[in-house]
Amino acid sequence: MNAVEPRRVLVLTGAAALFSRTRSVAELICRETADVGSASDLRDLAEAGLPLLHADAADSSGLADLRAQAERADAMIWVTPCYHGSYSGILKNGLDHLRAETLRGKPVGVVAVGSSLTAVQASEHLRAVARSLGCVTAPTQAVVVDDSLVREQHVDPDTHTRITQMIVELHALTGATALLRQSATSAHAG
Repeated sequence: MNAVEPRRVLVLTGAAALFSRTRSVAELICRETADVGSASDLRDLAEAGLPLLHADAADSSGLADLRAQAERADAMIWVTPCYHGSYSGILKNGLDHLRAETLRGKPVGVVAVGSSLTAVQASEHLRAVARSLGCVTAPTQAVVVDDSLVREQHVDPDTHTRITQMIVELHALTGATALLRQSATSAHAG
């Protein structure tokens, strides 16, 4: 399936381990994004070395790069492991550093990775965060559980379908929210 118009999607992943199931799922999402005719940028926040919010961030080139990637992106997909029934602190810290005017009206997809379907709690928490930041979330979200991961970093067909559907929805939302994003940019510039 090809997108109507190419989009740039920023895939943020927030697992503490550099090599994780969450990273594997994020890589799969990047491949799926390419399959619908768009480009993706994978940003693994475990590699970013971002300072905590309100810490001295003057020397953080990683922070400047993250903000620039978020500004260039037409849409974002947030991929998180489920830690204690919610999303990761690394992802929370990364989102805290992003500017509200960058996120207002931006379409966001949510994917949680966990050991059981209780990981849906992490995705629901991220949907609430997205709403509070003025983002527009895709109606479809995906939860990837241990038994849906099979060899070569693929997921079961139902989860794969949900991920693909979410990406297609993000493409549609990007066009539908263009005026909202422009008004957020204009309000900040004025």
